[in-house]
This record gives sequence, structure tokens and C-alpha cells, in this order.
Amino acid sequence: MSLPEAPGSAQTPPTIQQLMAYLPQLEQWIDQTRATLDGLDRKIQQASPDQGVHDMAMTLTVWQAVSDRYHDLDRTWDSGRVTEVQLRTLGAMIWGNLNDMLTPGTTLTTGGGLALSLPEACRMLDALVTQLSTRYQLGPVAPQAAARIAGLRAQLERIRQQVALDPPQILATTAGPVNQLSHDVDELVAMADRGGDIGGIIGPLEARAARMERDLIVAHAERAQLAAAVGQARNRQAQLIAREQAVTTLVAATQAEVTPAPKYAVPHVEALGPVPNTIADLPAYLAKLDQVNRALDLVQQANLQANARKQGLAQRFQAARTAASANQSLTQTLGTQIEQLLTSRPAPLDVIEPLIAALETAGRQSS
Repeated sequence: MSLPEAPGSAQTPPTIQQLMAYLPQLEQWIDQTRATLDGLDRKIQQASPDQGVHDMAMTLTVWQAVSDRYHDLDRTWDSGRVTEVQLRTLGAMIWGNLNDMLTPGTTLTTGGGLALSLPEACRMLDALVTQLSTRYQLGPVAPQAAARIAGLRAQLERIRQQVALDPPQILATTAGPVNQLSHDVDELVAMADRGGDIGGIIGPLEARAARMERDLIVAHAERAQLAAAVGQARNRQAQLIAREQAVTTLVAATQAEVTPAPKYAVPHVEALGPVPNTIADLPAYLAKLDQVNRALDLVQQANLQANARKQGLAQRFQAARTAASANQSLTQTLGTQIEQLLTSRPAPLDVIEPLIAALETAGRQSS
């Protein structure tokens, strides 16, 4: 059974009709793939268990991720009893990241952290099964040459579709090997048409095509992951730049309003340089953004406390002047002085505070 085509897209949710056709086909494909893998596993154990264990484990990991995601889809689908919101959820489950479905500590590649959608994982699984069968010469698919040629041509078309997604700078390196593979497949077909024996040629070609398709899927997923990570880092950078401007405004207002004002300098986000475009450099840059954020927290909190101190002194002054109202001479003289200091800019808080304390003492004595 050929791999079913996934409905919808990353931007467009699937329809009920599309899911009614897709989910049964996907279930059947998953079951048939597992049966093929079980047969392969038994034959590999007999032929070369030491060499095949890692390849089989990797393939089964991908199969398990695909199977688990299918079962989640089936539960959400609930035999078609779905709303528009659930259709969008189903679309996100088809086109979203599969890694959150894996056993903790495992990913779809040994590199770790790679994000693959369900269609990408299915194509990778199909390529891995083909690669296993040709590498160990076990042939889980139909043995007829015509069927194998048809499968090889279908895989070549999928590879062409993958390559078409490459940006120009990547296409310069991927187009050559794909064109060579296409030429070799054409030569194989011509040889078969002439009645030649292709038994020793088609296996290596199948393995080459499977490896190429797998590598393309991985590369596209890595680029998508990088683009998402860079986009998130740029959003974080933009948020911190906006916050830096707000804290700078707060610092200027505090310095104009009170003295002493906090002496902390506002960190400059742009001093970190542009967001890196490699996955290896992003963690260090994000860590620096976190440091800047913590520094902004410190500056903001210190300036807010300075302003709050002035407000607290103003409240104490009002209460102390009321308590000492019996001593009109003192309240008029000291109160006027404190009031003038509180309304001056910047207000000298270290001068005002002991004067308010004196007024509070006078109020307690007169009570």
C-alpha cells in the first residue's frame, strides 16, 4: 500500500471529508508497515543481528511516533463528531511536531531536538524501511522488478518535490545528486526494457534513493526548526528593545523626580549584536538576552522603589501634619519647608525624611 497523502496543510485545517478518507488509509498503512518491520526484524536477527540492531531501533522509534500520533488523531476525531475547533486541532496534530510523542530522552534523529510533522515522519519511515530491506537484501516489498521500479520512480518523484522546497543556495548542492539519481533510474528502466538483468543494480539504487529522501526530510526539518528558533529569538530581542526604551524613560523620569536616584545603568540589547542564524549559536545568545532581562528587572525595580519612597514620604507628611496641627507655629514653619521640598524637582528624599520624622515626633508630643 502506498503512503497516504496528508490532508490540509500547516496553515489550512483538513475537512471532515478529507479526514474520513485519510485516517483509515493511515491506519492500514501503519499496520502494514509494522508487519513489514516485524518480518524484517526476524530476518535481520537471523542474518546480521549485531549490525542491524541500531537501524531497526531507529526505524521502530519513528514507527512508534507515527503510530502514537495516529491514535491521538483517532481519539480526537471521535468517529467524525468534531467541531471547527477540533478540526483545527487535528490539523495541528498532523502538521505539528512529533517529538513530544516520543519516550523521554529520545528523538526522531540521533542529533536530538529535530521537529518532524506526521507526513515528514511517514516519508522518513517509508525511506528507512526501504533502506533496511536493501541494505540487508531482505526484500520486504514485492519481488517483481516492475513493482520495484514503480516504487523507485515514486520515491524519485518525492525526492524531486522535496528538492523543489530548497532555497537557491541549498539547491545548488542538492540538484546535482538528484539529477544523477534520476539519470541512473532512467538507465535502469532502459536496461529492464531491453530485457537486461537488473537484480544487482536496483538494490543499491533503492538504498541510495532511500538515503537521499531521508537526508532531505531531515535537512528540511532542521531548517524549519532553525527558522522557528531564529524567529522566536528575534521576537524576544524586539520585546527587550521595547522594554529597554520603557525602562530608559522610567530612569529619566526618576532622576528628574527624586534624589538620590538609583545609579544602575540601563543595559543595551542591541549591544549583543544581531540574532545568530545557526542553531549552535542561538542558546548562548538567548542566555545573554536572559541576562539583559534580569538586568532590566533590577533597574526597573530600583527606580520604582525610589518613586514609591517619595510617595510614602508624602503620605507620612500628610499624616504627621494632621497629628501636629495643635502646634500651628511648628506645622506652619516645618510643614511649609517639607511641602516645598516635596514639590521640588528632584525632591531631596534624604533631606525630607528626617524633617518628616521631626514633625511626627512633634505630633506625638502634642497628643
